[in-house]
Amino acid sequence: MTTGLPHTLRSDARDNRERILDAARAVFVIDGLDVPMREIARRAQVGPATLYRHFPTKEMLVAEAFTDQMLACRTLVDEGLADPDPWHGFCRTVEKLCEL
Repeated sequence: MTTGLPHTLRSDARDNRERILDAARAVFVIDGLDVPMREIARRAQVGPATLYRHFPTKEMLVAEAFTDQMLACRTLVDEGLADPDPWHGFCRTVEKLCEL
């Protein structure tokens, strides 16, 4: 019988994953989402197989690359919705999103 041990990445795999995400964020900002996965792997200095092992699809890579930004946006929107004055909440949300 096998037990459900928590799966933790080796330090080199964790480093590769972070390099892939950093490269993806940088290339998406400059060239948009149409950049080929091989280019992201090249910029991250990993092989395509390593990239696909961590992120089997581009959609998964994009979602993970922008998770922090989406959570920050969600927090700002929630704060704006909590404001008792809808107009003030809307204006503050737009201001904060532009700052972000």
